[in-house]
Amino acid sequence: MTTTSETKTFTIKPTPLIPNNPKPLLLYKNCFVRDDGKLDLARAYDTFTSNAWDVKWVTRYGRQQTSHYPPTTHEVMVVVSGPGVVRWGVADLRDPSNWEEHTYGSAFEQGGLEIEVEVGDVFLVPAGVAHKSFDKRSGQHDAVVLTGETAHAIELQEGQDERERVLGVEAEGELHGFVMMGAYPRGMNWTWGAGGDHVGRFEECWSVSNPETDPVVGKGKGGLYRYWA
Repeated sequence: MTTTSETKTFTIKPTPLIPNNPKPLLLYKNCFVRDDGKLDLARAYDTFTSNAWDVKWVTRYGRQQTSHYPPTTHEVMVVVSGPGVVRWGVADLRDPSNWEEHTYGSAFEQGGLEIEVEVGDVFLVPAGVAHKSFDKRSGQHDAVVLTGETAHAIELQEGQDERERVLGVEAEGELHGFVMMGAYPRGMNWTWGAGGDHVGRFEECWSVSNPETDPVVGKGKGGLYRYWA
């Protein structure tokens, strides 16, 4: 079992509606994958938290999601179960209620990137980079947070700590379909930005400071120290 065996980088230019970021989107392949092909959720959680990135949610994705970005913080997401699709770097267009058109049709900006993801993919997402995660095979319409009412904090049940709550999702048989786990630099809370929210002030996203540690490789080596320098 390896932490990561390959790093891919994607530089996504700003669009009229999305700031994106001069820092590249990083994709670490084959992280935390056990010999049976499944993700070692405990190892992923422990690696993130030991590197001062706090897990805030585990989510199963549905047939659609609104394109969005965190404007004030960087973000890491690991694919726990898959496959699924993430569209990067572009805003949804026209009627937001017409989810089929802006997910599977043509009602989104040009210039983005669409990646079919698999178990063990870890995305290190710079502030301002838009993403839209969906699973056309899903039986559910919208994303469902598996660790609480919202994706802003792990909701604890009586007597639980956060690690136990996150790992309990697997014990409860919830890791099916397209599922990801997300974390943020310690002390940061994410907010939601959508297409057009930062027009004229993209620099606010671009100026978010680098975190002290990379969520996967740790401090002072590779990862963001190499690609976000």
